[in-house]
Amino acid sequence: MLIAPPPANEMQRLARLHGLGVLDTLPQKAFDDISALAQAICDTPVALISLIDSDRQWFKSRIGFEAAQTSREVSFCSHALLNPSNVTVVEDLQHDERFHDNPLVTGPVQARFYAGAPIVTDDGFVLGAVCVIDHQARQLSPTQIGALGKLSSLVSDLLEQEKTQRQANELTAEAVCLQHAQLTAMAIAGLDLQAYVDAQYIYRHVNDTFLAYWGCTREEIIGRGLPEHVGDEPFRHVIQPHLDRALTGETTSYQRRTLFPGRGARHVHVDLMPVRDAAGAVIGVVLRAQDVEDLRMREAHLHEAVALLEQKTLEQERFIHIMSHDLREPINSINNFAALLQADHQQALPPEAQRYLGFVHAGGRRMAALLDDLLHYVRLEQHALVSAPVNLACVVQQVSDDLAAALTASGGAVEAENLPMVQADASLLRIALQNLIANGLKFARPGVPPRVRVRAARHGGFDRIEVKDNGIGITPEHQPQVFNLFTRMHLRRQHDGSGLGLSICQRIAALHGGHITLQSVPGEGSRFTLHLPVARGASRSAGAPP
Repeated sequence: MLIAPPPANEMQRLARLHGLGVLDTLPQKAFDDISALAQAICDTPVALISLIDSDRQWFKSRIGFEAAQTSREVSFCSHALLNPSNVTVVEDLQHDERFHDNPLVTGPVQARFYAGAPIVTDDGFVLGAVCVIDHQARQLSPTQIGALGKLSSLVSDLLEQEKTQRQANELTAEAVCLQHAQLTAMAIAGLDLQAYVDAQYIYRHVNDTFLAYWGCTREEIIGRGLPEHVGDEPFRHVIQPHLDRALTGETTSYQRRTLFPGRGARHVHVDLMPVRDAAGAVIGVVLRAQDVEDLRMREAHLHEAVALLEQKTLEQERFIHIMSHDLREPINSINNFAALLQADHQQALPPEAQRYLGFVHAGGRRMAALLDDLLHYVRLEQHALVSAPVNLACVVQQVSDDLAAALTASGGAVEAENLPMVQADASLLRIALQNLIANGLKFARPGVPPRVRVRAARHGGFDRIEVKDNGIGITPEHQPQVFNLFTRMHLRRQHDGSGLGLSICQRIAALHGGHITLQSVPGEGSRFTLHLPVARGASRSAGAPP
């Protein structure tokens, strides 16, 4: 494992990060919404907003990841700090010398894919990354990578907004005891436009940023009336109502788009905070204007991304309708008429025609099965997850009943070992277990009755549901591809199937905020493990070893 070196400006970077006051704060919906967008856009089980401290990475927001922080040494995002201009994408962590023996790759997390968009401040400091993690090696499209970069820019703006709001609150509290000289010192510095006007709307103090935006000198503005400076019309209709409220002692704010001689047209958010004298009387107002033009542009881009996602959802619904109706009808006709021909006229056909008819009937059945699996897969995206305590033993018994014909035909058996209650969507869990158990029965060794064992244990914040068979196993070179769509390891004449079953299982695990892993030895069998997050507040008693 290669530990990322600190950036050249590490001391200044840490000072900038600590100055935001965000570390170890409570979760906030705005940041969680960005993580949810990153997860949806990139279609990964894990999405994080990571901030890199001196010896740790701390997560302002996390989805699909249990820990609130990790050591900086094992952090993928610490490597993203070194490339602030690009999104860092590692398609297969196991094959990257920096990460192949990282505990997050080799341990319970079993990370295989990582993409991190650096969170860069306006003054060039990299604070961390908006990142996504998958448990399978994969790729992102250019559109997904671009969207991840836009989300990281939005996080940077939100962090600055949070700092500004805290400063405004502190300034309001301190204004009670501010004297004239203290107010002057406050107004000189700062990235935001700051000004102090008295009760007669006269400028008394402004900072350097204010002067740069308005393209004037301090001598030209101090002592000038605010209406004269901004214009009578915008003053009376936009600024004065808020200013008068502040002069009554109320903190208020507004937004407007202003043409600044030194910066052009910019959208600003203005906070107005009353200033009192020692006796508590309001003697003026501090105006703090934050330039939010870039934030507005990024919000517009984010709305565009959401609109694209909504369009994708509509297209998916149309696709489901086509598969459910337009495709199913001709397939059903082919299968029904092929079955009638076999039942009523097969003996009257010559041998070659009988053989061709068998091909038609078998192909129609495969097409119907493939269509059913496709519908299962795409409908998962629209499934509203209903997570509740589920009796795992009952689910396994239901699956065994569904597979009774396959069990009888193969002489196989399903064994369950003291299965507990787990937190899951019962209908999705049943689909996943039916796929895994059916595979265990299907891919049996010649002459060996299949045995599928199901057991569960709680470990590291996850319920681990293990399905182990004694079948033919999967060769090491094929194991990384088994969860890909339409992946088949065997010829259709040996084993039927659409190649979608394991992809469905992987998606069901991801919808729960978990993942699925595989261990297999050719000639001895395979073990698939569903890792489902434990419900908050549930006990973490140890079970069988993971």
